[in-house]
Order: sequence, then C-alpha cells, then structure tokens
Amino acid sequence: MHLTPQQQAIVDHNLGPALVFAVAGAGKTTAMVQRIARLVREGVFRPEQILATSFNRAANEEITARLKAHPGGDRVQVRTLHALGYLIVRGAHRRKLLPHVRLDLLRDGAEGAERQLLYKALAEARQRRVPYVDELNRLDPEDFLSYVGACKGNLHYADLKGAQLPEAAQAVAQQARPPAGLAWYLDLYRLYEQVRRQEGLLGFDDMLMTGWEILVRHEVVLAELRAQIQCVLVDEYQDINLAQAEILDLLTSPQRNYMAIGDDDQTIYEWRGASPRFILGFEERYSAQVYYMTDNFRCKASHVALANRVIEHNQVRRPKRLGLTQGFDGGTYLHVEANAEQMGRHIADEIAGALGVGYRHDQIAILVRIYAQTPPVEQFLIARNIPYQVVGSEPFYERTEVRVLLDYCHVAEAERLLEAGASLSDEQAQAFQRAWRAIYNQPTRYLSRALADKIGDFVVRSQLPLTRALAAAQGQIGERQAKALGRLADDLRWLASALAARRLAEATLRQLDERLQYRAYLKGSSGFPETGAAKAASITALLDYAARKGTIPQFLQHLEALATAHQQMITDPNQPTVTITTMFRAKGLEWPIVFVPHCNQGAIPYERMASLEEERRLLYVAITRSRHILHLHTLRGQPITQFLEEASAASTLEWVAAIQRALASEPGSWRTDEMVGLAVLSQRLGLSEYFRTWWDAPPQQKQRIARLALRILQSIDKHELGQQVRMLPGDDQLWRELAG
Repeated sequence: MHLTPQQQAIVDHNLGPALVFAVAGAGKTTAMVQRIARLVREGVFRPEQILATSFNRAANEEITARLKAHPGGDRVQVRTLHALGYLIVRGAHRRKLLPHVRLDLLRDGAEGAERQLLYKALAEARQRRVPYVDELNRLDPEDFLSYVGACKGNLHYADLKGAQLPEAAQAVAQQARPPAGLAWYLDLYRLYEQVRRQEGLLGFDDMLMTGWEILVRHEVVLAELRAQIQCVLVDEYQDINLAQAEILDLLTSPQRNYMAIGDDDQTIYEWRGASPRFILGFEERYSAQVYYMTDNFRCKASHVALANRVIEHNQVRRPKRLGLTQGFDGGTYLHVEANAEQMGRHIADEIAGALGVGYRHDQIAILVRIYAQTPPVEQFLIARNIPYQVVGSEPFYERTEVRVLLDYCHVAEAERLLEAGASLSDEQAQAFQRAWRAIYNQPTRYLSRALADKIGDFVVRSQLPLTRALAAAQGQIGERQAKALGRLADDLRWLASALAARRLAEATLRQLDERLQYRAYLKGSSGFPETGAAKAASITALLDYAARKGTIPQFLQHLEALATAHQQMITDPNQPTVTITTMFRAKGLEWPIVFVPHCNQGAIPYERMASLEEERRLLYVAITRSRHILHLHTLRGQPITQFLEEASAASTLEWVAAIQRALASEPGSWRTDEMVGLAVLSQRLGLSEYFRTWWDAPPQQKQRIARLALRILQSIDKHELGQQVRMLPGDDQLWRELAG
C-alpha cells in the first residue's frame, strides 16, 4: 500500500509514547492499521498484546476488518474504551473483588441498565417522600442520565467522602455538584447510586468509573492488565474524558508504548466531559514524539480553504492546516435566503436536482446545529416526495416538547365540545385521555399521576368539562397545587374559546406559550443549558412554522398530513434516505453533498453556549464532511455567523473559484484575479502543497504555468504591488521548484 511520508513516519514508530495530530479526512485508520501490522510482522509485539481502541463500534469494526487482511491481525485486541472498562470489571469480579456485582447482568454497552436503575431510584424516592419528591414529576430521564453520565466520565462522585478512595485517587476524583437551579439532581444522584449498589448493577458509564476505581484500589488487577496489554493505540483521542484518560495512564505505565491519535480541532464534546487539554497536554505529560497527518483525502479546494480560515481563529489548538489532495472541482456555495421557508424550499430543490443527475439519497446530508432548525426543511422534502431520516431525533412534529403544546389544543377541543353539551365518542375520549396525561404536569404543577388519572377518568365517565373536574379537585389538594389547577382551568377556558372563535394557529399558539411560560419552563428544567434551550427553540420553530397555516384545526390537519406523507415515503426500511442530523453526530462521517442551514449568529455559535471555540470547531467539522459539494445557507436580515465573517468566507471562496478557473483555461486568457489567485493566494489559502505533491497535470503544463506564475510575481514586485496582494518572502519557492 502506498503511504504518504507523514503516514509512513507513524507506521515506523516503534516504542515509547507518540502523539499524532490527524486532521479531518487524513486517513488515520490506514496509518493505525499499517503500524499495527508492522509491529506484529516484525515481532515487536505479539498481536494479543496490542490494544487498538476507538469510541464507537463502527470505527472498531472498520479497524478489525482491515486488520484481518494482515497475518495475526485477527488476534489484535480491538475494543471501545467502555469495553476496556468491562474487561477490567470482569477481571476484578473473577478475583472476587466485586462480590456484590451481578456479572450476569453486565455486558458491553449496558446502556439500558441506567434507565431501569433510574425507575427504581424514582420509586424509592417517592416511597421515602424525599424533600424533592414533587420535582420528580417534571424529571426528564434522558437529561438526568446525561448528568449522571457526565459526572461519572469526569470521576465526579455522588458521595466522594463515602467512596473512601485511596489518597492518590482523591487527587483525581471530585465531589459532584448539581446543575444550576437543580440542586435536587445531586440528591437524586446519591439515591441512584445507593439503589445501584443495592441491586448489584453497573451501567454503561460505570464501566469507566468503576474500571478506574478498580485499578487504583487493586494493584493485582492492574498488573494483570499490563501483562495482557503492552502496546496501546487510541483513535479519536480528542474525545476522551477524565476517566478514560486516567485508565489509559495507569495501563500504559511505565513502558508508555502509547500512541494517541486525534485532532484537537474536532473536540466537540466538552459538554459531556471531553476537553482539548487531554490531547494538547499529551506531549508534555508523556514526553511524546509528535507526528502530523495534514493531508486531507476527502475535501475539495473550497472546503479545505474555508475550513482552514475558520479554525485558525481558535486560540486553544495546535497550529496546523488541512492539506489539499483532491483538487479544485466540486464547490462551496454561500446562499442568502429571504426567510426560513425559502431556505427549506431551496434546499429541497437542490436535493431534487442532485437526485435527478444521479446522486443517491444516502449521499446527501443536512447538518443542523440543533434539531429545532429542521421544520422548514422537512416540510419541503415531504412536498418534494424526498425520503429523509432525522438521525438522533424524530421528525419535528413528533418531538415531545412539540407534542405537549399541541396536546393542549386537543384537550381544549374536548373542553369546547363538552361545554357545548356534546359528548365525546370513544375515539375522542381516548385522544383526550392521552393528551391530558401529556399536559397535566407540563409545566410543573406538582400533581401526582394518580390524581391526574382520577381527573381524566371523571371527565370521560361524567362527560363534564375538564375545568369543572379541576375545580372539584382543588378542594382535595394543597394550596400550591390548587392555585396551579386554577391557572390551568383559566388557560383551558381561554384556549377553548379561541378554538371556538377560529383564531389563527400562529397567534393562538404564541399566546398559549406566553400564558404557560412554556419556553421559559423548558429552558429551566434541564441540567444542561443547551438541552433546555434547544427544546425551547423547537417551540419557537413551531410557532414560526404555524404562520399562514390557518386555524388550529387546520394546522393540526396539516401536521397529520405531513406525518402520513412521510410515513408513506419510508415504508421500506432498506430504502436510502437523505440524512438530517446534527453537526455533533456528523463527526467521523462524510457525504458527497452537504447542506448547512442557518449559518447565522445565534444559531452557530448557538446563543446559549459558553464555549465559543467549541462552536467554531463544530462549524469546522460541518465544513469538512463534504466530498464534493457544500451548501451554506444564511437568512437575510440576520447577521451571518461570526465564524464565516472572520474567515472572509465570500472572498475566500471567490479566490478559490478564480484559481479553479485559471487551472481550467489557457494561461493566455487569464484575468487579473486568476493570475494573482494562482501565483500568490493559493499559498495564503493553504493550497500550495497540492501543486507540489498532488497536482496531476502533465509535466510540461506544470512547468509552463509555474514559469508564468514567476513572471506574475516579478511583475507584482516590479510595480511595488506586493502589499496590495499580500506577497510574502518565499512566495516564489513553489513555482521555482515546479519551473525546473
């Protein structure tokens, strides 16, 4: 296999610590596999002694498949870091160091255990009548489990003192703290851990925390693991958290046959414990040999130039540039749309056009910062009969926070019918019961499920309005709950009258949101500021989407029609679909055509995020997902994202286009911008290595263009125009090499 000099240097690394900065699309898996194959082939390590690890099963499956092509490669240990934690736990259990853990319930990827544990902890909390019991009715299970996962990944203990860690370990672990405004999260975390220990269970994130704890407590387990694994390669090192970093530190000591491979510019999971400090501090911590893989084998010139101009504004990073290898075809297009609806229509039209010229659905992706940005895009994909899948979420009309607001309308419709003396049919009664269960504690009213069921059953049985049932219930509960029911009754009367008056959906839903303070509730009810803000943004998107779509009944019918049409498009599970997903989930993936909507300030960087540099990395990741065509969409009347503004995106793309035109035409016909672009700015844009190494033009053509570029530089210098075109010393070196 032909390797670049950068890849070959990594393959040739023998012993000791090494750090590889590998940019997006650099072929790091190839270098990683080839190095392992060489180490086995030359007998440096037995295959069983080598651990290759990455963060997801798909990446590990690729490594495994490639290793099978090499002698002994099928005996190399390829595991996720969570699976490494499981290996540690299993070894400790075999030595009877975890007597209370039920090993039969452990498995690699035991994500389901956390939810079962949470349900048991909630039942225990209610039985104990803990001080925060009323808060449990508004708990978002995913949000709380994300908090627990982040705590465990960062070695933040629910009860650090009670853990009685060895002294050295106490310098690493910390006492967990609750999220702002949710002090009871820490109390529930403590109870959750008590229940977990009583049940003898370990969840997915316990593989890391417990795995680390075993190694710091039991030297015999650590020694056994070190004997099994004597060479470690870690892919995507920028994504590790504290627990993973410390497990790897213990495992690789003292020999430090330890290679970390990653890209600090793609550290986008700080909110769940990753930090660029781990990869940026690796060289100093281990006195590591540093290598670079800067050749990008995915993107075209416009993507490479723009990505470099975006990311260079980050301060916490190792300076480096993507190197172009894939040439100047393809393109990046910056679109300014009149509004979100026009943007959705334009994206759907572009996708239809791409499908018309032979692209497959699964070769196209739409990358959003948050899922709230999808409604206008989804609408026009459905209208165009283009199958799509929202990866990591539901279509916008099925998201929980959206359904709750719409369920208020369903409950109010039942209220309107009953107030008018009508009766609910069996189907209407079932719809009412479902909607009532969804809204009774959204926002929080501290009502028990038992009371809510009693109220709902009374309405269906008596065929009396819900507001009367609420009034009757007020005398049976505490003052705070009674006031909440009174406000709910007022809101439902108002909404029922709005339905009767056939008010427009947009105005009605906006006023309903204001009366409920629903978006404010969503923002404040999450342990992660971004999670709550993203849910609130979904409501904002729904309110905007409701414009010009008639009354509430008409709007609900419209959404039902969308759902039906979408379901009809995706009946075949093997049918390829257009991908809609977030920038977070897109990392590690690539598509020929990529769309990035809402490239505006407030969307990217997202208004609620504290880390501006992580937000810039997100856009960098999005830009580098495309293999051929990249569409960036902005909305007129809103500031363009500062990341594109800083990168001078429009002029950067214009200069790349000028170079592209120059290479596609005869030098005698070049315009001034094409001359300057090729001779000077190709180096400013980080594209010069392409001409030195990857340009496949005939030698005579290279020589002719290089000599012309030298004449252009001489003319610029002669007429003292160097400052105007940003000439620097050494700008002529590339062209002198090529001119011969």
